[in-house]
Amino acid sequence: MNVRPPLPPELSGRSFAIREARSAGVGRSRLAAADLVAPTRGIRVPWGVAMTPAEIVRPVLALMPDAVASFTTAARIWGFPLPLSQERDSAIHVTRPSRTPGSIRPGVVCHRMRLSEADILVADGVPITSRERTWLDLASVLPHEYVVAIGDFLVCEHPRGFPVPREPLVGIEALRAFVESRRRVRGLPAARAALDLVRVGSDSVPETLLRLAEAEAGLPEPTLNYVIRTPDGRPVAWPDQAFVGPRLALQYDGEHHRSAEQQARDNWRNRGVADVGWDQLIVSAADVARRGWDGVAELVRARLSRLEAQGVGSSRSPHPRELLG
Repeated sequence: MNVRPPLPPELSGRSFAIREARSAGVGRSRLAAADLVAPTRGIRVPWGVAMTPAEIVRPVLALMPDAVASFTTAARIWGFPLPLSQERDSAIHVTRPSRTPGSIRPGVVCHRMRLSEADILVADGVPITSRERTWLDLASVLPHEYVVAIGDFLVCEHPRGFPVPREPLVGIEALRAFVESRRRVRGLPAARAALDLVRVGSDSVPETLLRLAEAEAGLPEPTLNYVIRTPDGRPVAWPDQAFVGPRLALQYDGEHHRSAEQQARDNWRNRGVADVGWDQLIVSAADVARRGWDGVAELVRARLSRLEAQGVGSSRSPHPRELLG
């Protein structure tokens, strides 16, 4: 029985370029063995090895020294939320200077455009377009609502006093300044349109999609980063969305809310919200699957209409302690 010689330790458990392997003394027959996959010319990947996005693209960039990871490949390295169709796309996206000759390499999508020095950073050891530039590039290829959702992801922050304070990856003003500084870039009109809808305080893609559905339905814009408090100022809940006048708190409960521990916390939250005279609407993934985002927006409309008919909040201003200073 033929036993394959092991790969050198420096190549084990990761993708690598053939020329890198040859420099390490790996012969041609070993590189042609069945336990190595060739995703594109000049690259080998061991079967069944889980690799980070940066590890996947690194050998491709070694073959193209003037290239940087970009578009959805850069998005994966940065940890951006992407549509499921893009998450399943195994193509590697890189960007090379605009005057670079065309390059056809199976499994690799090569974009050619001019990038400024500030557009390129190093993340996980590979050159990559910056978060702002990656977002702008994605605006040319992703659905509008996902461009908004990724914008929300970048600028999301929670002030001190929230259970989990959060600093933005890119400040909202910095993102605006970046977009305003660009000229004649593919995706720029789409990025500008999305930026008008980006808001600080949205924690997840579903929260963004619900807010966009509410806007499409003509509902008032909810307040994000709002704290519901008792009359003496004690925080009770941090709703995903707050309609302050009618005192309606809206929560999107994702998969993690199914655990017994989380449900106990949610029950405590729900009692606290009711005790201070707020109504609450909880939306789940099952609601979205059954009704669609527009159907859920109609549920919000119906609840707001009911509260308005009851006269809730019709002439009431929020208690000053309900807002974070």
